[in-house]
Amino acid sequence: MKKLIFGLVYCGMVIVFGSCAALRAMCEFVKHPLTFFHQKKRDVQPEILQDPSYGTHKYVTANGIKFHYVANGTEGKPLMLFLHGYPEFWFSWRYQLLEFCRDYYAVAVDLRGYGDTERPPNQKDYHLDKLTQDIAELIPALGYSSCVLVAHDWGGGIAWKVIDSHPELVDHLVMMNSPHHKIFAKAFSKWGQLMKSWYIFVFQLPYLPEIMMSARDYKMLERVFLSKPMGLINKEGFSKEVMETFKYTFSKPGACTAALNYYRMVFKTRARTAHRSNDKIEKPILLIWGDDDGAFLLEMADQHNLVATNLIVKHIPKCSHWVQQDRPDLVNQYMREFLQDDVS
Repeated sequence: MKKLIFGLVYCGMVIVFGSCAALRAMCEFVKHPLTFFHQKKRDVQPEILQDPSYGTHKYVTANGIKFHYVANGTEGKPLMLFLHGYPEFWFSWRYQLLEFCRDYYAVAVDLRGYGDTERPPNQKDYHLDKLTQDIAELIPALGYSSCVLVAHDWGGGIAWKVIDSHPELVDHLVMMNSPHHKIFAKAFSKWGQLMKSWYIFVFQLPYLPEIMMSARDYKMLERVFLSKPMGLINKEGFSKEVMETFKYTFSKPGACTAALNYYRMVFKTRARTAHRSNDKIEKPILLIWGDDDGAFLLEMADQHNLVATNLIVKHIPKCSHWVQQDRPDLVNQYMREFLQDDVS
């Protein structure tokens, strides 16, 4: 009966939100018929992505995937591994790569299907179990037995699973605006969170999300990062040059579909993640939360004592979902304070 009810609710949400999204796309086309399908040709990598101060571009194979990453700092120092969210890539961690390279071997990876990492063609290749195994194999592939794991958004969903299933790989966890799956599952039954999660249901549809994402030369990326409710409140650090890096990355063949496949597998992941240990996470965790997040209910941030015993929560008022790019000063400060014994 529960499966039937869930199936009906799921189908209803996809139909309702999908119809609204389709109608909006049609209106956008009517308003901008000549530019709706226009996409700027982007054959040359933006210069800012080649800035050596962010680190060195490298590749490594893990779990059968060739991963691209940017490493800053001295290899052999403790590993700090950064996992980005949607729709992002390694560059989302530019401020942290510059800040922590003195004390750590700071590595920002393009997750499976993103950036210059390989893009498997099938939806099933983006199941959470495979995404988790990617990181479980990536850490030793980089030459380490454990790390400080830093994650945001979808990267956080993967990181929670990593620390749940492979706690020996994580010395400290720094999480940013990404709730533990148990906390999110409870919130997902509330109308407020369902409305914030409308896009997840739209992303279940074929073709339409890709069209929406790329329309008018990836105008959706500008809306996601630069307008409320998801957008940056502090826009000074998000210049046109920075915006162009995201458009360049997602204009690559198959990039939009690969990123969307994370969401298209999320409800298929649900059944497998339901049966987990009830033991709380004992590793030290810092949860940083931008309080003006358009994707998640604020109340979720302070509920994580239900899943962790050694937890610090830091709120950043008037800060968006994109917390590490929006307020890098405070994010880096809170990380420093949390990790001070680790580098002393």
